[in-house]
Amino acid sequence: MSAYNHVTLVGNLVKDPETKKVGKRSKTDFTLAVERFAGKEKEAEVDFFNVVTWGKLAEIGGEYLKKGKKVLVDGRIQVRSYEVDKQRRWITEVIAENLKFLSVKQSLATVGD
Repeated sequence: MSAYNHVTLVGNLVKDPETKKVGKRSKTDFTLAVERFAGKEKEAEVDFFNVVTWGKLAEIGGEYLKKGKKVLVDGRIQVRSYEVDKQRRWITEVIAENLKFLSVKQSLATVGD
């Protein structure tokens, strides 16, 4: 059986994205708050996802995304590890392959590789 790793999220940016150069490529990171249905009588709960974009998508996201903006993210989940003070740490990220800006002024904008 083939492997399949795909995620689509719709949410709002928690803070302005951070863009930096990694070698010759641009990388933009942001956190997306996504509501999760908790039941009819309960208030929705919120999950927070770390999202990473690369290349041209990172440049566009870094320029147009701002805190509070609604965006659809289409991509894959990636888990990686790193070491801090001889302690192994793990981080789960969504690697975005496409973005669709859903805020009023950007309702028709779609960006992808």
